[in-house]
Amino acid sequence: MGISKEMLEQSGVLDGMLKGYKTNKTIPLTLNIEGVMTAKLDARLSFISNERQVILGIHGIRKEPELGHPYFGHNFTEEEKKNLKETGNLGHPIDLNLRGNTYEPCLVSTDRNTNELVAVRQENVYIPNDIKGVTLAPDEIAKLKNGEPVFVDGMISAKGKEFSATLQYSAERRGIEFIFPKDQTFNQQTLGGVQLSPNQIKMLGEGHTILVEDMKRTNGELFLAFVTLDSVTGRPNYTRSNPETGEIYVPKEICKTQLTPEDRETLRNGSTVYLENMINRKGEEFSSFVRLNMTTGNPQYSRTPDGFNEQQAPKIPAEVYGHVFTAQEKANLQDGKAILVSGLKGSRGKEFSTYMKISPNTGTLNFFQKNPDKPRNTQRTAQADNSKSQQQEQKKGAKQAV
Repeated sequence: MGISKEMLEQSGVLDGMLKGYKTNKTIPLTLNIEGVMTAKLDARLSFISNERQVILGIHGIRKEPELGHPYFGHNFTEEEKKNLKETGNLGHPIDLNLRGNTYEPCLVSTDRNTNELVAVRQENVYIPNDIKGVTLAPDEIAKLKNGEPVFVDGMISAKGKEFSATLQYSAERRGIEFIFPKDQTFNQQTLGGVQLSPNQIKMLGEGHTILVEDMKRTNGELFLAFVTLDSVTGRPNYTRSNPETGEIYVPKEICKTQLTPEDRETLRNGSTVYLENMINRKGEEFSSFVRLNMTTGNPQYSRTPDGFNEQQAPKIPAEVYGHVFTAQEKANLQDGKAILVSGLKGSRGKEFSTYMKISPNTGTLNFFQKNPDKPRNTQRTAQADNSKSQQQEQKKGAKQAV
């Protein structure tokens, strides 16, 4: 199928599979059907055990959940279909014939990555007594084990901040998931010094995305971006592409070179322009052919008009080493920025931290010990300053000892 044990290890998914989970991202497969065809598809993988052996489970991507057919002997009602489509969870137990000989109460959820239905026998549902510093009441535990949503406030995040959320057991995740309100209130009148219209404020408050131009950074530089409110914090997220439509914005300047209306229209159509007298991060002047990545909106540069290497769309997994990405982290990765993530859990449960960044050439997530966005000479200067500071402290301590 085009995969191996080594490939699964290098992708960081084998450990989770051995614990009984599906891969946290889709894996490209090549299926060779002798005498018929060769098929390529993306799917999440898992190990499935029956009475005799362990086999590979292939969870292909479906256009939508299959709710119109009997599911292990159960026909979904219209209300149940609505719950699965809107929340991803059924919300109550139903009797399913999973083993082929008897019906058992089960909870059902939808895999949001593949649209596959997933069931867990209710007897195997585990609800912890404490969640994020809050001790659950017996009736709350009973409701969660029954698949019902429960609102809990006063929880403490990993960063020490208090937050509230609705909790619900997810059969797909085999654990509790946090559901945050989508109707975050937004009462700012300006963003980046730009006055927002009443319609823009209304759209943001309703969870939509708006385009804001001529905002000012702290250094006085003008910029424009698509803005969406983070569903957890309610703070604005700034991205080059519209998360609702996939549309990219075309900047008014690139590397401190102003674009003409013709240049912007050419870039908007996915074509190439030639720009002179641009300034790079080192303050050096250069000229280049430029086009925009139509997925991320990031500028691409080439010495020749046909010298561009087609970049892959960013592939951001839902979870890495036990860490679920926030909307802001996803937006930063989508924009090609590096992020520092702490509290990751290795194969032996040991926590570690690492920088992460999407490769512009492959679209995959890469890991770094040092910030890849920080120039090397800056890192060396910082190391030299630290070394110099340590030497001064040592000399000071020696004088005090004398």
